[in-house]
Amino acid sequence: MLLGVSSCVYLGSLSPQGIPMKIRSLLSLSLIAAFAAVGLRAQNASLSTDTPVLAPSGGTLVLRAAADYANEPGAVGWSIKLPGDWSLVSINGPHVPDIRPEAGTTGELEFAFTNIPANRAEFSVIVRYPANASSTEATSTALIRASGKLATLTPAPVQLRGVDMGGERKSRN
Repeated sequence: MLLGVSSCVYLGSLSPQGIPMKIRSLLSLSLIAAFAAVGLRAQNASLSTDTPVLAPSGGTLVLRAAADYANEPGAVGWSIKLPGDWSLVSINGPHVPDIRPEAGTTGELEFAFTNIPANRAEFSVIVRYPANASSTEATSTALIRASGKLATLTPAPVQLRGVDMGGERKSRN
């Protein structure tokens, strides 16, 4: 890279015709790689909640799923895996996926967009959990297809603190 930087500085005053073909090719490849790296870093996904503590009596919890992307993708999909005894109540937010599970679905919830939002897809999933739920986590995966390439993004799991078998709060830490 030092050769590329020093070449750019030294050759900066020359016209493109004055730059040897081999160096122009190297500079072009360096620029293409830099732009590609920026495009890849622009994709990220997250799964979050404001209430990581589960009530002993059971209840509902909101999970927010969000994916950011720089280019207009051809496809965006999500999968959220819930504990087996949890169920979907509803879906809302700024970008409700066009393909989504029905209320009452348990286990793995799968979502897809047919009308893909520009730059960001974000929605909330309201789920029901049972009384005396133990500490657990919700995991997810976002899939983004752009320019013929599929990116699989795995957000950090959402840690949820519940009740252990003795009736006391317990965390997985």
